[in-house]
Amino acid sequence: MKYEKQINPELKKIAKNIPYNRMIIKCANTFQTLSFNLTKIPKEVDHRHIMIEGYNGLKLKVDIFEPSNVKDKRPCLIYVHGGAFSYKASAYHKKLACIYAMKVKCRVYFPDYHLIPEYPYPAAYEDVLALYKYILKNSEELSIDNEKIGLAGDSAGASIAALICNNYEHKNVKPPCVQMLIYPVTDVSMQTDSMQRFSDTPLWNSINNRRMWHYYCKNLKAEHMYDVSPMHSHLPQIIPDTYIETAEYDCLHDEGVIYGKRLREAGAKVQINQTGGTIHGYDSAVSTKIALRNIKKRILFLKHGFNV
Repeated sequence: MKYEKQINPELKKIAKNIPYNRMIIKCANTFQTLSFNLTKIPKEVDHRHIMIEGYNGLKLKVDIFEPSNVKDKRPCLIYVHGGAFSYKASAYHKKLACIYAMKVKCRVYFPDYHLIPEYPYPAAYEDVLALYKYILKNSEELSIDNEKIGLAGDSAGASIAALICNNYEHKNVKPPCVQMLIYPVTDVSMQTDSMQRFSDTPLWNSINNRRMWHYYCKNLKAEHMYDVSPMHSHLPQIIPDTYIETAEYDCLHDEGVIYGKRLREAGAKVQINQTGGTIHGYDSAVSTKIALRNIKKRILFLKHGFNV
């Protein structure tokens, strides 16, 4: 492996070069669904799901993870899983959702949004936006404190979360109180130094990233390409407090840092955590010391943002 000496030794078992194409997506999603469903839920967490209307009125499943035996109003985290807008949630996403519910004492709403290549933009975005509006409208009966609703996501999921945080004024809804973006996809133009350098990194690379954008934007005219790109969004007057985490050996590294600096220059309170010796998706090794150390930082950010 080319990056064997650079990446943290704990991550070598997951540091595989994985191709990305329609066939791989189809095969992988069968496994993803099975592993997600078989992943056990800690006894400290209750799990249920609801169905709501999402993109174009299509049914959208939303898993809910919440602290056991907690009935009072709690903060809510909408957690948008990554996977190149094309993969189902992984087992580790479920584990992270449970960790956030347990440690932050919040309700985690986890949308099973529509995926590419069958459903290009704006399907996934509209699904998550529909969930955000649903929670705002029904917060009282859902026992959610609607002053403490945050959005989080990793990779492509972070891109969706960021767009909602940027577009809330345009959609005439109240702003989320926090956003947590883990190695986020932010820039459709793909012009950063890390995007040029990391065309062969484990788990994800710039070649895969370009194909992902091609699938996601296939129905868009050239003049609307930047609609999908948080980096090019018109920023709202009030930007939610933001946590951005990047991986060192990741084609998305630089756009995450640049995006954080753009939000900061616009007046936002932004914490940028540039993790070292890491690769994209490194926290899929959720029990490693390096993952746990950075997950702790995420938890502290959420606790502070939710004032719990």
